Amino acid sequence: MSIFDDYYDEHNLGEYSDMSKKELVIEAEYLHNSLYNILKYVDNGGTDIDVIKAEVYDGFYESRI
Repeated sequence: MSIFDDYYDEHNLGEYSDMSKKELVIEAEYLHNSLYNILKYVDNGGTDIDVIKAEVYDGFYESRI
């Protein structure tokens, strides 16, 4: 069993979502990628809040969480 399976089961995440464990991992990956892109942008000196907002909204759009 993976760490995610343990966490999923210990926190009864199945009660709060009609998504499978696999679907939740995929959705979390979308959010992870968006956060990574934002941090990379900021680390490279990016300061345009509109660029950051666009990445956030894209992450929410791609993810159904």
